[in-house]
Amino acid sequence: VDKYLDCFVVLYVGDTNLRRGLMTAIQASKTLSLHIRNYRLVIVGSNTTDDILKKRVQELNLQQFVHFEGWQDLSLFPSYIEMSSVCISPLHRNPHHDTTYANKIFQYMSFGKPLVVSDATAQESIVTRSQSGLIHKEKHVEQYTDCVMQLYENPELAKKYGESGKQFIEQEFSWEQTSEDL
Repeated sequence: VDKYLDCFVVLYVGDTNLRRGLMTAIQASKTLSLHIRNYRLVIVGSNTTDDILKKRVQELNLQQFVHFEGWQDLSLFPSYIEMSSVCISPLHRNPHHDTTYANKIFQYMSFGKPLVVSDATAQESIVTRSQSGLIHKEKHVEQYTDCVMQLYENPELAKKYGESGKQFIEQEFSWEQTSEDL
């Protein structure tokens, strides 16, 4: 938490395979780092394709702004989410991502964080239903950038999305609620 105390942190937690959309977030970091004071894209996770992502960060000279934390113990995930300003899930659309929920969006919402997600059908549906964040077209760097900038420039909107997501989790996805259906 202390490491990023004075930063505007855009956080991604999980598998970092290229189909997870992190190239979009990395490319957007070029513009975001120019407009957001103390901007940081923090990536917690790993995959065998990380060298491709890291190479792109170097090509864009973004090492100061994009931090690869690698895979961390699950017990540290709450502290990463807690210190973040915005949490992301920029998944590429495919049959798997369109039909399943990424656990990370529920983790993010449970901490009251505003989301920026791609239009992968399942996550678009849940974010729209919960009113917990903004949606961009997959692989669309400019739309992704606009979403992050909206949340940076309007902290009240970010707070509203975060609170709405947390309330959604507590009311719709708590053990008390889901166990009744089971």
